[in-house]
Formats: sequence, C-alpha cells, structure tokens
Amino acid sequence: MTGTLPRPDRAGVSPDDDRRLHRSLGTASLSAITLSSVIGSGWLFAAYNAAKVAGPAALLSWLITGVATLLVSLVFIDLAFRRPLSGGNVRWPQLASGPLVGAVIGWAVFLQAVYAGPSESTALAQYAAKWIPGLVENETLTLFGRLFAVAVLGLFFFVNMFGVRFIAKVNNVVTVVKVAVPLLTVVLLLASGFDTTNYDVGGGFAPYGVSAALTAVVGSGLVYSFTGINAAAVLSGEASDARKTVPRATFIALALAFAIYFGLQLAMLFTMPTDQLSGGWHGINFKSPLAELASLIGLVWLSWLLLADAVFSPAGSMLVSAGVKGRYTYGAAQNGILPRFFAGVHERSGIPRRALLLNLSLGAVIILLFGDWKSIASSLSFYYGLSYAAVSIAVCVWHAAEPSSGWLGRWSLAVGATSFVLSGLILYWSGWEKVRVAMPLLLLGFLIYLWRVQRGGAPGFNGVWLVVLLVALTGVSAVGSFGGTGTLATPLDSVLVAIICGVGVWFGRRSGLAWRNTQQHEEA
Repeated sequence: MTGTLPRPDRAGVSPDDDRRLHRSLGTASLSAITLSSVIGSGWLFAAYNAAKVAGPAALLSWLITGVATLLVSLVFIDLAFRRPLSGGNVRWPQLASGPLVGAVIGWAVFLQAVYAGPSESTALAQYAAKWIPGLVENETLTLFGRLFAVAVLGLFFFVNMFGVRFIAKVNNVVTVVKVAVPLLTVVLLLASGFDTTNYDVGGGFAPYGVSAALTAVVGSGLVYSFTGINAAAVLSGEASDARKTVPRATFIALALAFAIYFGLQLAMLFTMPTDQLSGGWHGINFKSPLAELASLIGLVWLSWLLLADAVFSPAGSMLVSAGVKGRYTYGAAQNGILPRFFAGVHERSGIPRRALLLNLSLGAVIILLFGDWKSIASSLSFYYGLSYAAVSIAVCVWHAAEPSSGWLGRWSLAVGATSFVLSGLILYWSGWEKVRVAMPLLLLGFLIYLWRVQRGGAPGFNGVWLVVLLVALTGVSAVGSFGGTGTLATPLDSVLVAIICGVGVWFGRRSGLAWRNTQQHEEA
C-alpha cells in the first residue's frame, strides 16, 4: 500500500486510468445490466426467509425496503448526473467528505465487492445439488460443493476480462430469461392457489411483532435483493450519455424488480398450503422454497423450471456483478484505500483486470470459509446500507456547494437526508448479532486511515463524525430491542437512532463543506 492518498483533480478522476474506460453503454444495455445485477439469487430465497421470520408482515418489510431503495436510487442518479465516474460509489463519498470518510466507505464497498460473487456462486451450487450429488450436506456446501462454487466464480470472472461491450451483449439475452421466469412464477402461483385463510391460521398480520418485519429488511436478504440497483450509476463513467441513460435505466430496473419481489412475497404467503403452517410461519422448512411450493400446489413442471432457473439466474448475476464489483475495487484503489496497482486498466479491453483478480482471490476464500447463501447475503446487506448512507451525505454536500447542478435540483438535500436516516435505521434493525460483527470489521477502514496519517500521507480528520456515528449506533444496538439487552424498548430505540442519524446529516454536511473549502483554497 502506498504511503500517500492520491489527490484527485476537481472532477475526482485519475485521468490516465479513467481515460482508458470505454464509454459505450446506452439505456438498453444499462437497464439490462442493472436488472441482471438485481434479479439474482435474492428472488429465490428472500420471500421465503421473510415469510418465515415475519409472516404476512413481510409485506411491510418489502415496502420499507422499496422506499429505501427508491431514495438511494435517486441519490445515485443525482451523483452520476453531477460526476459520471466508474466506481463512483466509492469515489463520490471521498470527493464530498474527504479521505477519512473515503477510507471507511471505500473499505465497506470493497467488502461488498469481495462478498458479492460468492453469494451468487453459493446459491447456484446449492440449487445445482439437485443434479450433482455431494454438493450440499445439512444445508451448507460440502468441501466439494465449495470447490465447485469457487470454480464457477472463476469462470465468470474470466469471461469479464474480455470487455464491457461483450458482457453487455451477452447480458441482454440473459436478462430476458431472468425477468421472464420470476414474472411467470408470480402469475402462475397466484392464479393456482391464492388462499387468504393463511392470514388467520398463521397468527394474523404480524404474529411475531412489527420488530420482526423490521429485522427481516436486512436479516432475510431483502436489502440484498436490491443490491445492484446502483449498477447504472456505478458504470456511469462507461455510459454513452450518463445524464440521460442512468436515470432511465435505474427506474426501469427498480419498477420491474419491486413488482417481481412483492408478487413473490404474496405468492409465498397466500399460496402456501395451510397444513404447512401447523407450527406457524417459523415452522415452515423448505430447501428450495419456490420450487417446492410450486410442486406442493401441483405445478410440477414449474418446479423443474424453477430449479433450472435457480442455476441460470445467479449465473447471470455473476456474469454482470463480477464486472460491476470490479469497478468497486477499482474505485477503492483510486481512493487510496487499496494499492494503486489495483487501479490499473488494461488498455485494449478497457477493463480493470487487476481489481477483478483481487476480488476473485478473496471471494474464493469467503466461499471456502462460509459455504452458505444466507450468511454471505446478510453480511452484504449491512455493508450496502452503510455505503448508501455515505452517498446520501455526498448529495447533501453537493446540494449546498452546487445547488443547481444536480438531477434532483432543490430536492437533493431532502432526499439525501431522508435516505441517510433510513439507511441508518436499516443498519440498526439488522440486529445486534450483525452489528457486533460488522462494525469492528468496518472500523478497519478507520485504522487504515490512521496508519496513513501516521506515515504523513493523509490530511486532517474531516469526517470523524462518521466514526462517532458508527460507535453510537453500535452502543444503541447493544442495549436496544433488536437482539440487544432490551434496555431501550421499541419504538424509543428506533427514534433515538433516527435522531442520531439526523444529527449525523448536519455534521456530515458541514464537515464535507469544510473539506471542499479547504481543497479549493489549496488549489487556488
């Protein structure tokens, strides 16, 4: 790792690297890439996990997730409109808030990049066990299954070495299938067995309390199911006309994805045979949820189609996410959180190949260590929540500094602030079990920054507010009602977290403006 943080120019780019990127993606390609990023393994498991955790209140979980995703989508669109950059989700927070925030968020986004491929390859391997004996035992991958998942991951990273236009062309075909099968599943399941008696048999709307619905937002993989919704913005540095194509592609993908997920949740709740609820929603037990549900209501042919698509869909997501997450790592290297070596772009293909190879290497380690979809997906959701919070602050900062330049116009501050508060609540609702593991790992980014300060390379402590905020959220989580001691009861704990995040918006905005003014003074 180098001793000094790179000093980006006023646009926040490293010209030699970014100039090699090919700006060739239009609305159709960006829409397909975003949809393929979103419709992956989440649609196979999330509705089942949410029903098991929260019962019919899972519908509330999806509404909360949908609103949060819409807000953060608006934030990403606004940032891509202002500064179209590849790997922007890492680079925008540093440009707006300084290197300390850039270090912590860069680390969080790098963790996303490393975890994303393994989540899809483990899902593929778990469903492939229907045809390949020995991949799964006791609901987790065997050593053979993990090696199989690593091999699959390697294959898709290799394909991504050939250039973004090649991937876009292949993905346009893949996306049609990936969207058609879930839509067909929703229609057929609801038409074949919709029964509202499950509502009463399972204990009403919220049999385990509203808190279960809040926990399901992260813990059941709902936030994870929308990861990739920022793909068009993250690839804005490779878009043909980012100010037009990124908003269109993002809204098309979000509308279709939400319709699919909400429909699947209705199907899981109200086409479930009533005799499966003898032990309540907690008692349902499916290994291949949607395929088994289709078989139970007599749609055997659909169950076989779902098993086949359960392999195809994560494979399609891996095809795209390997490349998109490579841009995350590329952005982290541009920020200085990783060695500059990983910001290199292969001249002929226009691909950051070194970043891809780093993700592949670390992803293989994660597969070998964890070996099941739920563990990996829930960790990913947490890190996405934090990165969403950081880009929300970036919008607030740029609204104050450049009020007329954004896509959201005068609404930039309101949308950014609301998105930040909601992202903070989602982090808290993920529960103490997630927070106590994820927060210390996230703070490694702060330690990396301190190491660089000690070496004399990083300027100042603008952004320390973020570290204080993370520590405060950890403290509330430890004594709160979402897996903590329960000293702070619902809803007081959530209200307190919202207040803390509101204060965080104020400090984050002021800190970012101070950083920006310092940079302008030095450049002048």
